[in-house]
Amino acid sequence: MGKYFSIKSISKIIAIILAIIILNFMIIQLNTVIENNSIVSNNNRAWEKVAPSQNETFDKVATSVNKSSSSVVIEESTLRVLDGYNKDLRLEMASTTKIMTAMVAIENIELDNEITVADEAVGVEGSSIYLKYNEIWTIRDLLYGLMLRSGNDAAVAIAIAVGGSVDGFVKMMNEKAEDLGLKNTHFENPNGLHGESHYTSAYDLAVISAHAMRNEDFKKIVGTKMYTVSANETHPTYYFANKNKLLYNYDGANGIKTGYTTDSGRCLVSSAERNGMQLISVVLNIYDTYGTCSAGMDKAFNEYIPVEIGQKGDILESIDVEGDQYDVALENSLVLPLKEGENLGLSCKFNISGDSSLPLQSGSVIGKIEFYNDNRLLFSANIVNINEINDIGVLRKLSAYVGDWRVSYTNGKTEQIFGVYRSGFKTER
Repeated sequence: MGKYFSIKSISKIIAIILAIIILNFMIIQLNTVIENNSIVSNNNRAWEKVAPSQNETFDKVATSVNKSSSSVVIEESTLRVLDGYNKDLRLEMASTTKIMTAMVAIENIELDNEITVADEAVGVEGSSIYLKYNEIWTIRDLLYGLMLRSGNDAAVAIAIAVGGSVDGFVKMMNEKAEDLGLKNTHFENPNGLHGESHYTSAYDLAVISAHAMRNEDFKKIVGTKMYTVSANETHPTYYFANKNKLLYNYDGANGIKTGYTTDSGRCLVSSAERNGMQLISVVLNIYDTYGTCSAGMDKAFNEYIPVEIGQKGDILESIDVEGDQYDVALENSLVLPLKEGENLGLSCKFNISGDSSLPLQSGSVIGKIEFYNDNRLLFSANIVNINEINDIGVLRKLSAYVGDWRVSYTNGKTEQIFGVYRSGFKTER
């Protein structure tokens, strides 16, 4: 009897111990879920992951993070800023760097060119597509590995193929940033690994992304959910699934790139198109990248609509040169995102091409009209001549023209006042 009691007692003790172990395991798992889906803290940084209510603005979601974070939402064709937080703050951008890498590659090499993987591109730290020395890849396949799987090794292989060396390619990246007029961007590498002088801003990265999305090859790559790299004599078949979760669960999503390092924090550039309006949303060092980008684009889609403020062929100005009349007009229609009830004032100037060969036949693109808000270039539109131009004085006179464009949108109706004049002669029309 005593022996039976002893065995039974031991069994109960074992059962209790097992129950305690299972309970502790469940508590740990529950805490992990709560931590991952509710609150993450790191020293002085904290983000509460909550879905904004219908009345909660994107600004409130964005500004709940610390001051070393930033965000912006722009409309792609005009670069108009629709929302943002610390948009010009210089921050690291991790693998969103690869947006510029891809764009520079696409603009400078044939995508079906085959390259042999250099030893320098093998074993690069961080995310990888596991390239091997002397494998043969097309640039196109490497770009899919770069943008879908964020291959740091793919970035190095592309850089060497396009720029002759990583340093040569990085120089091309910085030259492109300068060409785009970016003030807060500098690259040290093509993949986004930490560098003391490797940085951008949310706004600059949005501008890079907007220009990249105007290229059909780039847009196709970043909007692809799954891509297959066919096997050849040097490597097996590869299957690349896109890491960008918004492509799978956000209405209209069509890009672009995720990013993360311990130095940069979580970063994301996302894009979506609805009702003829293409948006770019950028977040840098924000924990809930997907939630914040989604909230920003939702807000912009709800508040703004694309409004045509100029039609193809609209006369912008008529000038007189030695008794002859010359008209300049928009080459294409001009669309601007506007809010209901908004009254927007823009300054503008003509940027006339300095290398035009005379005569210029009717319908020739002679330059652009550029639109500014708060001294920031928002967008530009090509302008054409209606009359044949044989006098260089016409172009010189046009290049001195500036102006004002005020547009309001109320109850579905657009009203606008547009006036241009020679710089320093505002009374002249």
